[in-house]
Amino acid sequence: MAELKHSIVKSNESAAGPDGVYYQFLRHLPESCLHTLLKLFNNIWTTGDIPPSWREASVVPIPKPGKDPSDPSNYRPIALTSCLCKTLERMVNDRLVHVLESRNLLSKNASIQLKKSAFQLALHT
Repeated sequence: MAELKHSIVKSNESAAGPDGVYYQFLRHLPESCLHTLLKLFNNIWTTGDIPPSWREASVVPIPKPGKDPSDPSNYRPIALTSCLCKTLERMVNDRLVHVLESRNLLSKNASIQLKKSAFQLALHT
């Protein structure tokens, strides 16, 4: 449960993905719902069966700062993905970094970079 709570607390206030779930919603879940969510994550971890909606993204064009918004080339795409999926990815990433560090399989610089970056595992079924 501590891993789940830590992953939710570490999340930023990004927009919801196609499933419409916001981090703010996850932060206010009662303990009983967090237990249910943890059961779901454990089931996904065990079976490798990721919900199809978690593989989807809504792509939104965002204007580049200081550029003419009437020019389509002055936009960059942002992919909005499921906050639930990103929470699970963060948990997997934290576990992976812990195992790699505890077995001295990462250089100090690589370890720091993995913790700082927006590193996400690509989960494939």
